[in-house]
Amino acid sequence: MKVIGLTGGTGSGKSVVSKSLAAAGAVIIDADKIAHEIILKGEPAYMEIIEYYGTGILDDEKNIIRKKLGEIVFNDKEKLAFLNQCTHKYITAEVKRQIAAAKEEGKAAAIIVDAPLLLEAGLEKVCDLVWVVYAEPEVRAQRVMARDGITYELAKARIANQKSWEEYRQAADAVIDNSKDLEHLEGQLAEILKTL
Repeated sequence: MKVIGLTGGTGSGKSVVSKSLAAAGAVIIDADKIAHEIILKGEPAYMEIIEYYGTGILDDEKNIIRKKLGEIVFNDKEKLAFLNQCTHKYITAEVKRQIAAAKEEGKAAAIIVDAPLLLEAGLEKVCDLVWVVYAEPEVRAQRVMARDGITYELAKARIANQKSWEEYRQAADAVIDNSKDLEHLEGQLAEILKTL
């Protein structure tokens, strides 16, 4: 059973690809979901984050306000680097645990590690293949604006803040073009799944 790392820039449409692969019988390991869970109260990254960023990021129930944390790290490379270093080790451990569980169950067509920061977290090392979702920059900007309710300038800034397409392409064993409609996408996925 192959483990496939699925990544791509913001607005490329990874979640749509993920859903299609799940419908085709793949197990999806959602690294974003894990990232949200490990910063909850009582979870491994929680204390490390508070010790570094202070209690100003907490709500009245002492939960981390992700939006506040995001505002801090979005404008400070050093603070972002700490957050990544802190969370990536826990995310990797949980991804490995879920891969082992899926392999033991042995029912899936493939195991997909859906991770926006697959390469940044070094998660490609636990994958047999890396699939990168591509969409044209304009398409991505429009999707990010619609999804996050932000301006075109902000959407472009978020895209610019990520790896370049060239960096993604170099890491890719396969590229999935998600610039067009769902039919076009599913045709490609059907072809790629045949290679497994």
